[in-house]
Amino acid sequence: MDERNILVIVIFILMFVAILQFFIYRRTIKRKEAVYDVLGQTDREKIKTINDGLDEYGFYFESSADIISAKMYCWQRDMGYCKLYDELAPSLNMIIDCEPIYFDYDERRWLIEFWKGQYGMTTGGEVGIYVTDKEDIDIPGVFSGPFYECVTDEERLDMRFTLRKEKKRLFQRQEHHWWLTGFDVGDFSKPSNLSMQINLKFPNSQMKKKFIDGLKKAGYKDDDYKSMNKSVYINFDTPKSKQSKKSYKIVLQFIQLMNKTYCGLYNFLTRDFDRTIDKIYFLCLYYPILFKILSRDKELQKIQKAYKTIQSYLKKDEGIENEHI
Repeated sequence: MDERNILVIVIFILMFVAILQFFIYRRTIKRKEAVYDVLGQTDREKIKTINDGLDEYGFYFESSADIISAKMYCWQRDMGYCKLYDELAPSLNMIIDCEPIYFDYDERRWLIEFWKGQYGMTTGGEVGIYVTDKEDIDIPGVFSGPFYECVTDEERLDMRFTLRKEKKRLFQRQEHHWWLTGFDVGDFSKPSNLSMQINLKFPNSQMKKKFIDGLKKAGYKDDDYKSMNKSVYINFDTPKSKQSKKSYKIVLQFIQLMNKTYCGLYNFLTRDFDRTIDKIYFLCLYYPILFKILSRDKELQKIQKAYKTIQSYLKKDEGIENEHI
């Protein structure tokens, strides 16, 4: 190779490096401008923007606990609950432990369920209350069993839970609710590393007793819970119930790898901020695709599709019943 060709190659390399440096510099400047923009907004402005983005997904930013939580009146409240939703969880990047507690009270069937684990980009926990006075349904190839409605405002309970990761306390939630939730953004966990200390306060001793009967049927021993006045304290660590996610063993590790990657990406992109509110606000403005993953957009679409299938079957079944009237 002659000197002229060598010179051309060197010039080309120098031009490539210069262009690359320019784009890196420009991106660095833009990032600094974005960081200053985030830090220049008030917390009230940030919360409004974040909650406007989360609203359609049924969530909001709980600033006092520094977490994402479910709204009282969200689309999920219209969806009711059945075991099909738990079975769909892994396909929604939700690798969680589920603990359904079934019991009969007031001539109806009740379900109080606990969940803990990895919800995509967040580590979280949930407690939900559901009830039905209808017969089981059977949709071949889709779902068979009871379909529960979410309880009314009058049937909500005073609930509290503390979510711990090994010995570290992540957060605590307490509210008069039908679905008490909390999700710690950017934290990756295995469900087996999490535990929940749950407190439920019932309206009367009869309902409390029926719930305890359900706990015992689920496999809870005397050391796993404590009863005091109208309240029951439960330690939800290793689930007693058979877990739906076991059927996903082949892809379970891959799903968790995706979740871990999302958490790592979130923490890398928001590395200039110390507070969760700043991190989420930054994500909301500059990385909307990742914000959608945080909002669990896929969950909304898939659960609503499953619900429509169940409802179409229920309406058809009701029509058949009415023909005999």
